[in-house]
Amino acid sequence: MNPKKNISNRCKYIRLSYTLNSNSPLHPDLKEPRITPKNQILTGGNYNTSIITVENHSGTHVDAPAHFLKDGKIISDYSADELVFYNSIIWDCPKNRDELINKQDISHFLSKNKVLIKNIDCLLLRTGFGTYHDENAKIYSTQNPGISPGAVFYLRCQLPNLACLGIDTISMSRYGRMKESIEVHQNAFMNVASLGKPLVLVEDLDLRVVGEGTELIKVLVVPWQVDAIDSAPCTVLAQIN
Repeated sequence: MNPKKNISNRCKYIRLSYTLNSNSPLHPDLKEPRITPKNQILTGGNYNTSIITVENHSGTHVDAPAHFLKDGKIISDYSADELVFYNSIIWDCPKNRDELINKQDISHFLSKNKVLIKNIDCLLLRTGFGTYHDENAKIYSTQNPGISPGAVFYLRCQLPNLACLGIDTISMSRYGRMKESIEVHQNAFMNVASLGKPLVLVEDLDLRVVGEGTELIKVLVVPWQVDAIDSAPCTVLAQIN
């Protein structure tokens, strides 16, 4: 028996990222994506092509440190290996509109998962706010829960192998709170030896597709391959049993 073939038969991949289109919920500071047909078979062309105009923080996207740090790493500087995570976990932390995941929440989570925390390299925060993604784009874009700056710093102190933090909301930070947003991102990205490697942040994840108790064998973050930009839209895949 081929062991690799046997494993592939028992495992499958699911997508944790949204399909980007002209109606995708966006952070209010962004322009809506435009997908403009250029050559079309239906109008007499020999082939189909389109022009895509989109800001790089649209839809499911991955923030690299250059998003908020002058000397931070840009997304194209990451190798494929750096964006594959083998010890991922989804944490159910239900939050209402404009609520914060705080240090106390994190402490409670870590105390219940002492066996797991040492090796976690990717933590995905499931607030439940993804229900608004399709139901009410305005609420989803302007009243999202977030994580506090202190909670991000505390996570990095407690999880030495953490490299990726994701969330099922439009942003890690709540809308309309610029100071909070700067601190959240800077705490995630700052390069301090005692905190381990700077994080990448994946925002606007679709975690509704993962059943409770599902084991994540592997999570892959695949950004658009565009040079010289801080961050990029991405496809996120999870391998599950």
